[in-house]
Amino acid sequence: MALLILLFALPIGVTFYRYVAVTMRSAMQDRRQKTAAAVADSVVTDYLRQFSQDAYNGHYDADKLSRPETFYDRGFSTVTFIPDEVNRTVYLRAEGYYGTPARPLARKTLEALIQFKSDLVLYGTMINGPFTISADNVAYDGGLWFNGSLSVTGDNVRFNGGPLVVQGNLSGTSDVVLDGDLYYGGTSAGSVSVLGEKYNFVPAATWPTLDFAYYDAHYTYKTTSDKTIIFNSTGSFTVVNGPTQAIPENGAIIYGENCSLTIKGAVSGRVTVVAGGPVGNCSSAKGKITVSDSLYYVGASSISAGANSSFAALARNCVNFSKDSSNLLAVGVFFVEQGTNNMGLSGSSGKRFWLYGVRTQGITISPSSSFSGGISLKYDANLQAFPPPGLPEKAALVDWNLR
Repeated sequence: MALLILLFALPIGVTFYRYVAVTMRSAMQDRRQKTAAAVADSVVTDYLRQFSQDAYNGHYDADKLSRPETFYDRGFSTVTFIPDEVNRTVYLRAEGYYGTPARPLARKTLEALIQFKSDLVLYGTMINGPFTISADNVAYDGGLWFNGSLSVTGDNVRFNGGPLVVQGNLSGTSDVVLDGDLYYGGTSAGSVSVLGEKYNFVPAATWPTLDFAYYDAHYTYKTTSDKTIIFNSTGSFTVVNGPTQAIPENGAIIYGENCSLTIKGAVSGRVTVVAGGPVGNCSSAKGKITVSDSLYYVGASSISAGANSSFAALARNCVNFSKDSSNLLAVGVFFVEQGTNNMGLSGSSGKRFWLYGVRTQGITISPSSSFSGGISLKYDANLQAFPPPGLPEKAALVDWNLR
């Protein structure tokens, strides 16, 4: 009987032992792989944390992207990176290891692509607060973002393309048509006719702020007194009663510290004009940018940004468009950091005004007869692919592969 038991029990015991051993090894290997993957993931998380803390600096600089071989309780990591400032991306290849550098027991590789975009190029219109559209028979092109409620009281108002993002409530009748998607954060979307999808939430976005210390450290030309800047088709700009400077290949930042700037001309290159000063409004003497004559791009299309030409005007307090006795054209991003009514338009009756790009304020027309020949506000989607230099950016993880 003992012999018979031994003959059956021994094979069963050996088989069970082998099963347990294989299971233990598999569980241990799985644990090691999961630990290695977590180590690699923590590297990418660390980059995203770094990028979220500064909208301007260190996105493409090797000294800010470098990481030492990092050790954890049961493993370590290494990382390689490829920054691409032209396409606004950083490619990361993070390797997480379980074990020690002398004896790694498991490895996982995480490849990630991080892309930087500025909120200032995503929407044709941005308003930092509630807004009312009272005009009749008007059309808005490109995305719109309102940091508050939006009331449409005009008749036959149409939004061509999207999205339309309203942080609060949207109100309007059924003859208000949105040919795109709606995102609203309030409790009501009114009776607006939405041809796309309707979502009762809003994508994360905050009103951009200007870091004047950054512009003071990265300018191509700086002035502390009011100046007029003329852009030349030859890839340069001229300061009236001052120098003429070439626009560098990686773009130019023209910084007016505690003063106001007047601009016009043919932009050939990537340019950002910044006017800083104490907080005020359009009556302030500082922190103002005025477009005094047509401002357009050099190239096949004078109204759309491209690989060789893009423009932004960033002002602390005010942007004005002002031209008498003539039509007026302006292109690019026009951003006013302060207030909600600090963008003005003045000109002659019967003339026309065109803006191709982005505006971040409601435009006050004074006198009311200014540019009565027609006013056109068009979004330039090319600004997303070819942004001007020095815009505040956000990092987004757009692709990843764990293997």
